[in-house]
Amino acid sequence: MTHVCRSWRNVLLSTPSLWVHIDFATLMSKQAKGFLRRSRNQLLEIHQFLESEGHVEPFLSTTLRNIHRIRWLEIVSFLPHLEGMLTQLTEPAPNLEHLNIANDPNVTERDIELYDGIFGSHLPKLTSLSLQYLRTNLRAFHFPSLTRFFLAMDGHISVRDLAFFLEGCPLLEYIKISLDSLHQPIAPPRKRVRLAALKELRFDQTASTSGLLDHLVLPKCTEMMLKGRFTGEILDQDGEPAARIHPSSIDHISVTRGITKATAMVNSCILSGPNGNLRFYCFEGTRETFDAGFFTSFSPISVLEIKELWVGQSAGGRPWVQTTTGVCSAFRVLKKVEDLTIVDCETEPFFAVLGAPADVGVLLPGLRRLTIHVGRRDLDPSALVRCAKARKECSQPLGEVTVVFEEEPGAGFIQEARSLRELVVQLTYHVGNTPKLYWEH
Repeated sequence: MTHVCRSWRNVLLSTPSLWVHIDFATLMSKQAKGFLRRSRNQLLEIHQFLESEGHVEPFLSTTLRNIHRIRWLEIVSFLPHLEGMLTQLTEPAPNLEHLNIANDPNVTERDIELYDGIFGSHLPKLTSLSLQYLRTNLRAFHFPSLTRFFLAMDGHISVRDLAFFLEGCPLLEYIKISLDSLHQPIAPPRKRVRLAALKELRFDQTASTSGLLDHLVLPKCTEMMLKGRFTGEILDQDGEPAARIHPSSIDHISVTRGITKATAMVNSCILSGPNGNLRFYCFEGTRETFDAGFFTSFSPISVLEIKELWVGQSAGGRPWVQTTTGVCSAFRVLKKVEDLTIVDCETEPFFAVLGAPADVGVLLPGLRRLTIHVGRRDLDPSALVRCAKARKECSQPLGEVTVVFEEEPGAGFIQEARSLRELVVQLTYHVGNTPKLYWEH
């Protein structure tokens, strides 16, 4: 850009804010000095990707000399001696707002030690902290200005230590924690840690979900994602601890109050209400069928008030296979559903259950709107007709029925549509796109 014209060159070289980002993964030592000179007194953003010992010295010397100017510091390392390098960061960093230190345990074969005197334990402006695969004494840290926190670990960590650390960060708005192992979950303490400002919470492993959640009070949390192996048992099928939530903890999660909508997908579920979303993600093999147990395993979260239910998966693969028994068991619990949307599922089990079986009678008696996204499969119109006929005979007719095809409907459906119109309040069918049910993990 400096070669476009003299005017451009003068503007670029005389604008300090354009030279504050120093990335040692791409810059040589001489280039870094040029950036430092042209950035003048602006606060710096320093990034380092340590792949060899030769990368350490230019990064470390630059960082130590300019520690008072650093606003953003990111260190990603594949080196076993990262631990020793961190011990040299002893001077206070009064302007540091973002700190990310990431270690690769596949290379170092262990979580390295982050000593508690880093930066003189003085980071008065730190708002974002990310620690990946580092062992440290969290009780030694106190960051009253912290708003975002991410922690990933392989080794054991005390739930009490983690809760104590969070209690010292009253301004936290976002937390993401991924723990591969944890001391055995204990009963919630009498006094829980209240995170009054927290808006979003993400637990990425079974250990995280089972331990820490029971120690927190989250009055303003409006988005929560809990991952784990939710089996309802103490151990999962591999003999590992299953994700468990203490019943008394549910009352302290604001997003569980007033739940009115559920979206059930393969190995996952979203419960939604006026206070936000509670998202459960089960690891593969935990839940493959949609049944009442999937919801009630989070007891005492009330699902009895759910009025809108979506079931299915995103298009692109084979339709989600369900069983009549599994669907029936779910519909026995979800008695107040008014809107049911089926996305890319095998629909016969749903029609069989909705069609007032003789042994159970009419399920979902309040159903008013049924929407079916057929996806890549042709719909069996006869099964839908039988379902509508059975419900009308029981004085519980289907209300608005909408069938959305990915392609033009086949002749079979067109032929049956005439009789179906006589059995439902309103029938609509058209071609459209399959909605996306998944979310970013």
